[in-house]
Amino acid sequence: MHRIVTKLAAMAAILAFAAPVAAQVAVDRGALERDTTILADDDMEGREVGTPGYDRAADYVAGRMEELGLDPGGDEGTYFQSVPLMSVTRAEAGNTLSIEGLGELEWGEDYIVRGRAHRMGGVIEAPLVFVGYGLRMEGRDDFAGVDLQGAIAVRISGSPDGLGSEEAAHYSSNVNQRLSDEGAIGVLLLSTPAMTQRFSWNGIASVFGNRSSTTWAWPEGIGYEQGANVMATGNLSPAMSARLLEGFPFDFDDLSAAERSAERIIPSFALNRTARISFKSRAETTLTSNVIGMVRGTDPSVSGEYIVVTAHLDHVGVRETEAEGDDEIYNGALDNAVGVASMLEVARLLRADPPRRPVLFVALGAEEIGLLGSSYHARNPGLDSGELVANVNIDMPVVTYDFSDVVAFGAERSSLFPEVAAATEEYGLILSPDPQPEQGFFTRSDQYSYVTAGIPAIYLDLGLGNGGEEAQGLVFDRHYHQQSDEVDLVDFAALERLAGVNYLIARNIANMAERPVWNAGDIFAPRHSAHDGVNEGS
Repeated sequence: MHRIVTKLAAMAAILAFAAPVAAQVAVDRGALERDTTILADDDMEGREVGTPGYDRAADYVAGRMEELGLDPGGDEGTYFQSVPLMSVTRAEAGNTLSIEGLGELEWGEDYIVRGRAHRMGGVIEAPLVFVGYGLRMEGRDDFAGVDLQGAIAVRISGSPDGLGSEEAAHYSSNVNQRLSDEGAIGVLLLSTPAMTQRFSWNGIASVFGNRSSTTWAWPEGIGYEQGANVMATGNLSPAMSARLLEGFPFDFDDLSAAERSAERIIPSFALNRTARISFKSRAETTLTSNVIGMVRGTDPSVSGEYIVVTAHLDHVGVRETEAEGDDEIYNGALDNAVGVASMLEVARLLRADPPRRPVLFVALGAEEIGLLGSSYHARNPGLDSGELVANVNIDMPVVTYDFSDVVAFGAERSSLFPEVAAATEEYGLILSPDPQPEQGFFTRSDQYSYVTAGIPAIYLDLGLGNGGEEAQGLVFDRHYHQQSDEVDLVDFAALERLAGVNYLIARNIANMAERPVWNAGDIFAPRHSAHDGVNEGS
């Protein structure tokens, strides 16, 4: 990690003292203004997924792709890729937990359990195995010495000291995949003091016990989930968590002390008792769409290596207020009409001068409800042949000021870095290290869907130089997911420059001599099969 930061900082220092370079990219500012203004207009009703406003926005983007001469990349020769969204809700009855030797347990008081989207109901009975954080990484293997095959894994949340925020977020998001790979068929999460400092048990039981979850469905109608083996998950209350570890050499007090320590050494061991989980859910499916256009490449030798440029089209829609005459439309100019407008301009420029590799341009739906449009597309690209090999994502650049630096999230983790650095240098911009690494931004936008599918990705954002810290702070404090995110916030000169940089990044990547690859040993590089989700009934 220190080497990565040093590399970025060194590049920033070099570029900081370099004379600005006049980039020769003929960006169409007028098109950027028109597209942003139309997508952020009240007529689009905030572009919430599943609404007529979103469908109008998708129709507009499809029309622009056709106007630009992009080949359709959606279903059956259209620009639209249908995305089946599945909302899963716990059934009123049929979700229970019993643990050998612990007596009768009460839902909400002692535990909550729920099935997962790929299994609407069933019963599992299996031995319990405690696996700490459920991590396997350099210097730590929580699966050593225990057998999870056919077991219910018992784990804790969080991560040991020393992990960066991106690493911690990544390990947390794919924990069920790791446990599934080890053979676990169920997962129970303990409520430790460290966890209950963040979330009360009553809050956990209320929110996670009753909340619907939304995913997408495979063509067979089975909900997408990471980790095919894990059929049900649940949480234990603080009191029940303590009872479960009673009598072991490493008990709940030891666990609490270990969480407070710097080393956080936590053993894994069999709990020598079985548990029985019954689960039952109901599901509803609705359709939304991604909008996809394509520029064909010029080199037949890499015709199966697709670059995908993405920007999410949806926003949060309309929120009614009690007072008459209030503005109730969340127009989402910065989030993310400017991103879609930029993507269309990159498409126009690449259509005029096609690169070696083919490039897909995808206006993604359902980002605001969990990166679902990108998750679906990353695993269902709709290609007759070939595969996705790199992603360039554009999400909510705060183009309200004359930016002097940019942050290339994820670029240093793969062979994309030199191409990104060359593009920013061509524009005379400083390539800054992540100024807020504790936020873990690389795992919080659509590029992460492609990352978890094994695809190297880059997400370019504006840096905090030249007044950027104040400008971005103002937007996130006052306008993010508010009615005030209107087109009059946008500095179109700044958007023009950013669109030009993103074009150069996409062009450079599409023209790379070799296929993009992750750096050896990077945490995001695939360690198992590329298939990380459930596409089967078993």
